[in-house]
Amino acid sequence: MMIGKGSGTLVRKNEEVVNMPLSIQDRQNRFLIQAQWTRALRLYFFQLLNVQQMEKILDMGCGTGALLPDLQSLSPADIFGSDILEEHLLVAQRTCPECNLNCADVHHLPYPDNIYDIVLSHYFLMWVGNPAIALKEMIRITKTGGYIVAFAEPDYGGRIDFPPEFINIQDYQISGLLKAGADPRMGRKLHNLFLESGLSDIQTGVYEGKWDHKPSQEEIESEWQVLEDDLAGFLLPGELNALKKREQAAWENGTRLIYVPTFYSWGKVSE
Repeated sequence: MMIGKGSGTLVRKNEEVVNMPLSIQDRQNRFLIQAQWTRALRLYFFQLLNVQQMEKILDMGCGTGALLPDLQSLSPADIFGSDILEEHLLVAQRTCPECNLNCADVHHLPYPDNIYDIVLSHYFLMWVGNPAIALKEMIRITKTGGYIVAFAEPDYGGRIDFPPEFINIQDYQISGLLKAGADPRMGRKLHNLFLESGLSDIQTGVYEGKWDHKPSQEEIESEWQVLEDDLAGFLLPGELNALKKREQAAWENGTRLIYVPTFYSWGKVSE
């Protein structure tokens, strides 16, 4: 396992943008919940491929390794993970001791050309400073005929909140993400990003929303940990707490609805 030096908590321009004041355990819990949301698509994607012929798969921006055990179960290939934060990789090593991990910036990857069968990401491109360069690097290290996959990129510009008292959350969250250096509208840009990169056989879609039951309390708490971080500076602590209580009541009486369109894309690396 290779773990290099961390590069700080906030890097801009042509570096990955990292702004995560949440504790490492909070991040791990959040990543695990996100991994559950998208598992059905990963299963579908791997069923489309001849996974028996794969040798190496890289999870780019692997974070604390939430996807790594799932990737092991879906493919016989060697599983690799890369992230810019050393503290993430220390958790990922415990999550997947057999995986090969490396600390790296996606804009300057320390890997030779044409070595991976699949390079994938998950809630990642919205956080990189230059996604076009990041995608170019991901393509460079992927074999001809291999795949680049973005399993989830949200679009907060399309967020829907109901009842109307919660509508302003969208604007607060977009402002908070922009302040942190993220792109809150990455989802809608994903297909064009893949198209301009030269990938072929591109498929893009949006995860469906279901409102037949309320999310678990764990999911609600996880969402609020993120919201409290995004909304800090826009609402006072007392206002945040009051908003949280009103939302909890709305969940309890069945009137609360949230939908954030979350996009996915994959494409084949051509010569």
